[in-house]
Amino acid sequence: MNIAPMAINFIGFKINAVDNTSVINFGPNQFIDQFLSYKRNQGVGEQNGDISPVNIPINYVIDPDINDSGTVKNSVV
Repeated sequence: MNIAPMAINFIGFKINAVDNTSVINFGPNQFIDQFLSYKRNQGVGEQNGDISPVNIPINYVIDPDINDSGTVKNSVV
């Protein structure tokens, strides 16, 4: 598994970051019965781009939620 940052270059545009559970599609695509539930909690956020300054702040996140995302997949297919 490669966890290193990547840059995808196509002729007309550039993709710097592909996030978790994301898809890059070109052409006709059809997703049948697709379910996605995702929560992300970052204290400093996310920096995307070619030249992004990186600071190392001291932070503390308190997240007392027992269940952050109560989602259920219901499907007819």
